[in-house]
Amino acid sequence: MPHPMTRRARRAITTMAAVAAIATTLAGCSAAGEAAPGSTADGTAAAEIAQPAGYETVPAPGPAIDVSTLAGATVYWIPITSQAPVFSIEQAAATEAFAAAGVKLQLCDGEANPASVAKCTTQAVSAGAAGIIATSIPPEFAQQSFGAAVTAGVPVLFVNTKDATTPTEWGDLAAALPANFTVQAKVNTDLIIADSKKAAHVLVIGVTDSSVTTSVYESITAQYASDCPDCVVSSVEVGSTTLSNLSSQVSAALVKDPAISYVQVEFDSFAAPVVQAIRQLNKSSSIKVVSMLGQLDGMKRIADGSGFADTTYSLAALGWNEADVMLRMMLGVDPAIDGHKTPIKTYTSANISSADLTEAAWKSGEWSSDDDFRSMYTMLWGAS
Repeated sequence: MPHPMTRRARRAITTMAAVAAIATTLAGCSAAGEAAPGSTADGTAAAEIAQPAGYETVPAPGPAIDVSTLAGATVYWIPITSQAPVFSIEQAAATEAFAAAGVKLQLCDGEANPASVAKCTTQAVSAGAAGIIATSIPPEFAQQSFGAAVTAGVPVLFVNTKDATTPTEWGDLAAALPANFTVQAKVNTDLIIADSKKAAHVLVIGVTDSSVTTSVYESITAQYASDCPDCVVSSVEVGSTTLSNLSSQVSAALVKDPAISYVQVEFDSFAAPVVQAIRQLNKSSSIKVVSMLGQLDGMKRIADGSGFADTTYSLAALGWNEADVMLRMMLGVDPAIDGHKTPIKTYTSANISSADLTEAAWKSGEWSSDDDFRSMYTMLWGAS
């Protein structure tokens, strides 16, 4: 039955809806005499800044498995909302992956509502689902319903969580595949520190809706404190329900510190109000905006010179990774959570010409990795 929404649930709703949103117009050209957006202040290509090891490709996460006994099974796929294109891309990849294993993926829209997620979970159990994937939904969002599914013997996988923690009483029938958002944020912070020669005046836009986004925000500010003590860091905290106030908040911060030359936005979906404020203050030529998740619009802004950097995230690889985890759970073997890596890659003007800026390329995951993870997985499953 529907139940009153807890404070934690409300925070989870706003967080996941925010992360799901597609980026809107963002600008941040370099001023005359400054380094071009794709290069550091001393002329070093920003593309050469070290990327974290292990996120360039999709490695084989664990030993081979035989999925033949799973043919004909159905897995329910519950996104926080099916309205955002990012989830459509992730779902399409997961559907393709499960089909290669002879398993059907059934969409049930979570509608950014605990009651709807609970309804989907109950429906999955009633339909005899062999597994449930809740993407961008933390266990506490509809914990009672997820717990009921586990009690019924249905494995449940949570995707894009803060960490790999699930309630201990759920045992091996529950697993969480964490997001690498903190890793993406570190790449962007490294870039800003290098580009500014460790002297940036930077405004960080932190999303504080839940533990997932707050942990990213905290990691950014902590890195500046440890790696760039001469950087001057200001912050604006925002939640999805207060997004309408973000532009005025950013304007106030930029007026307070006119030396700000970088704005680091936690997720692409929060960029539009930031850009609005920058434009209204006629600072587009002196402020560089850095964001992450790598939406198509953001990549195009890098190409036309209006953007500084965007760190991409392979939604296609994520879909195949989560399929592999669930197949292992369905077989009752170690899901090898730590072995699953979703590729990331930062783009600036220095390397944007290498990217095919089409929706098809975005969906394929090729911006973040050029390895053939699809063939790797079908071979690993004995389904090739």
